[in-house]
Amino acid sequence: MVSCAILRALARRGINVAACKPVETGCRTEDGELVGSDCVRMAAASGQKPADVAAYLFAEPAAPLVAAEAEGRTIERDRLIAHFKRIASSADFVLVESAGGLMVPLAEGCTTRDLVIDLGLPVVCVVASRLGCINHALLTFQALRNSGIVPVGFVMNEVAFDEEFALAIKTNRAVIGRFAETTDLGSMPFVAEDRRDDLEHLADLAEQHLDLDAMLGR
Repeated sequence: MVSCAILRALARRGINVAACKPVETGCRTEDGELVGSDCVRMAAASGQKPADVAAYLFAEPAAPLVAAEAEGRTIERDRLIAHFKRIASSADFVLVESAGGLMVPLAEGCTTRDLVIDLGLPVVCVVASRLGCINHALLTFQALRNSGIVPVGFVMNEVAFDEEFALAIKTNRAVIGRFAETTDLGSMPFVAEDRRDDLEHLADLAEQHLDLDAMLGR
């Protein structure tokens, strides 16, 4: 959802954007073909065809390496790189959305972090605001820096509100900002389920609440 908001907002600014999802798992089958719901949504936001967004689609809702092995297939690192370069060749801004977190295995000996290094990509971490997210976020930033990657910053995603954890949810963003040593790029407000496919609404929220210029390197 945050990816779609960013893509649509930048497209409205007149920027030639494209989405890249190296691998999507947990895909549904339609007319005998796998369809990735993330790819469909991001393609709508960027103006691409859904089939052009991902290099690999798998049915099992698992880490890409696991999903591929379950189908007797192999994810090729070179194919992931070539897929990105093909998309980037005709766009001014490419948003690459991972499948899971930074250390999720994509292929044998290759995690999302390795692909980030291969492609030389700047990184924006989207943090779901819930109990435990501070630890996850700070560990992600540490793993990035240990690999020589300086993150652009983080976006707090207000995924829900649970009264039981009200204090944690209200303070997550500020505490991460105090400890992360990276830029706070804003907070995506909670979006009701019936508006999550409303691209213009998402773009409005991105313009109002996220530092899109920082993501553009300005």
